[in-house]
Amino acid sequence: MRVAARTLGRAAILAVAFSPLILRAGARAADDSAAHAIAEKFSRAEDAERAAAAKKAEAQKKAEAEKARAEAQRQAERRKAASAQHAADEAEMLERAREEAEARRQDDERAAAERARVEAEQEAARAEAARLAQDAEARRIEDDRRAEEARQAEAQRLAKEVEDNRLAEDRKAEEARQAEVARQAEDARIAKEAEEKRLAEQRRAARLANEAEAARQAEARRKAEETRQADAAREALEQQRTEEAERVAEKFRVAREAREARQARERAAAAPERDTDTRNSLGGPATDAVPPAPPWNLSRDPGDAPDSGPARFLPARVTVLLVMDPRHRIFPAYPPAANPVLCIGPGCYISGGADAPAEYMPRGSALGPVNSIGRRAGPCRNQLTCVFRDVELGGGYAQIQPVDMGLMHHDRREIRGVRPDPTCDLTGGHLFCAEPVVGKGYRAWIVPEVIATKAGAEALREALAHGLPAARSATIDPAIDPWQSHVHAESSR
Repeated sequence: MRVAARTLGRAAILAVAFSPLILRAGARAADDSAAHAIAEKFSRAEDAERAAAAKKAEAQKKAEAEKARAEAQRQAERRKAASAQHAADEAEMLERAREEAEARRQDDERAAAERARVEAEQEAARAEAARLAQDAEARRIEDDRRAEEARQAEAQRLAKEVEDNRLAEDRKAEEARQAEVARQAEDARIAKEAEEKRLAEQRRAARLANEAEAARQAEARRKAEETRQADAAREALEQQRTEEAERVAEKFRVAREAREARQARERAAAAPERDTDTRNSLGGPATDAVPPAPPWNLSRDPGDAPDSGPARFLPARVTVLLVMDPRHRIFPAYPPAANPVLCIGPGCYISGGADAPAEYMPRGSALGPVNSIGRRAGPCRNQLTCVFRDVELGGGYAQIQPVDMGLMHHDRREIRGVRPDPTCDLTGGHLFCAEPVVGKGYRAWIVPEVIATKAGAEALREALAHGLPAARSATIDPAIDPWQSHVHAESSR
């Protein structure tokens, strides 16, 4: 009980001692917690002592009675000492609590002062920020005002500039429109003048064309009439020559038959034993008989005339088959080619093909620049072979010169004197001539036009395709036809 009373007393003392602190701690929860912690600490200490005292009391009850008083005395002394120590501890604890409370108070005051200072600084900062914000807002408003004034001034300037540009564009457009109107008027005037000039040119060209057409038609009619008359005269002359040749040949045949009959009678009277001779029985001439002279003079020079015999007859028109060698070039063409024309005297012939007459032109026109750039060799252009139909050989003899035409230079070949080849004949649809004309850079057949017409265009092309060969001989048995034997026995060119 005493322990409980002492504990309660101590608690009351502690409560009284710590009452100022408890009152001050009402405002702060941290101080209350500290006081309760100290009270709890002392309470636990008292409880521990009470438990120890109870144990000792129980022990003392069991101890000897003699020692009770001494022990009680000692107990009282110890309690007194403990009380004094406890009082000292409590005083020390109270002092420490006061010091801690004072330190806490000072800390709180410093914290409050610091908070006040911070709050004052924050308030000053907020005031400064507000001031700066007000200044910034004022500057922004001023800048906005100035920017708006500048924008309005720029807009006014731009509007004025746009208006000035529009007015300038309008002036330019008006000037351009006026210039366009003037140009159109000028173009219309020029077009009208050009149209009038074109119509005048058309009328003049039409008049000239009509005059040229009339002149051309008149010239064509004149040439056609001349050609018709020349053809009629040539046909009449050819017919006359053919009839003359046939009459001469008939005279020779009749004379030959009469001579052979007379010779046969004479041989039969002189030597009856030779009646079985086959040749004489057929009317052929004796082996020592002299053949009659041919109806054509086959000498090379037409000026050479026979001493005796009938008048000569040579065809005046021939077909010339020509095979040319390609000219020598720095860069030879492939395949090799030429542009052959045939020149005779003052003129040249340009081929019309294997089935059309060749065209005669003056040498200057045929070899001139117009024809060199134009049709050049006609159907024989870029060919090594060529057919010249219906070529005129005056008096049956002429000098020919093949020419390979070029753009800048003509290759003129060797000049050769020619005459119709009497060995030309047609056998089995094939044309052969035994006496070709061979010159430097070319080879030619001079085919009488009658034989060429009979042979036809295909036979002429075939002969050219074979290169005008001379392999076929026209020799004939003299027993059959001594005149033909004499013709084929003539020397070739």
